[in-house]
Amino acid sequence: MKKKLLVGLVTMLFLAGMVGVASADVINSGFETGTLTGWTSVGQAGVQNTVVDQGSYAAWIGTVDFDNDDYNDFTGEPGTQGSSNNGILQTVDVTGMSSLDFSYNFYTWDYQGGTDDWDDPGFSVLINGASVFSLKAGDLDPVGDDLLDSTGWQQFSYDLSGYMGNTLDLAIYAGNTGDDIVQSWVYVDGANAPVPEPATMLLFGTGLAGLAGLRRRQGKK
Repeated sequence: MKKKLLVGLVTMLFLAGMVGVASADVINSGFETGTLTGWTSVGQAGVQNTVVDQGSYAAWIGTVDFDNDDYNDFTGEPGTQGSSNNGILQTVDVTGMSSLDFSYNFYTWDYQGGTDDWDDPGFSVLINGASVFSLKAGDLDPVGDDLLDSTGWQQFSYDLSGYMGNTLDLAIYAGNTGDDIVQSWVYVDGANAPVPEPATMLLFGTGLAGLAGLRRRQGKK
């Protein structure tokens, strides 16, 4: 009886995993390999474990200043110029996915100067070559106080309900647009990490209830 019970419980948990976990088709979605495996990178981009939203690692894109003192301490390279010179890219299998999601934290030393926005865009997301989201330095600092600004961790979500196709080309860019002096960069984390759906918890909870009931019945014999 105990052996049958164990087999049944294992089978139930396997089915729960099959039915109740959302699809996660972004390769190395949370960068937990500690590398950019699965992604193509251009310019200044990599993985670090200092500024993280979830797990142990997050990607960085752009000319990062980890000491927050307006000097490029991390890469040891001068700032790059051009809105698409630093980025990570991946062709994503979106079969069964309802949305494309990740978290981001955009930093900039730049600001809005008069009627001009420096680093416009400083951070952008492109799907199939078209921009679907962007931020400029002036969005974080419209007054030009010359201090470091950050969005904090925010969630990006792209609805796939009207999307036609099995794959899409995802590109995430960040950095300097009009100059290579005052830096902008972004951290990215948790792209489409698997999240248990209610069906998982319901099935698992039902199994535990059944197990408890069976034990009570066995105890009465």
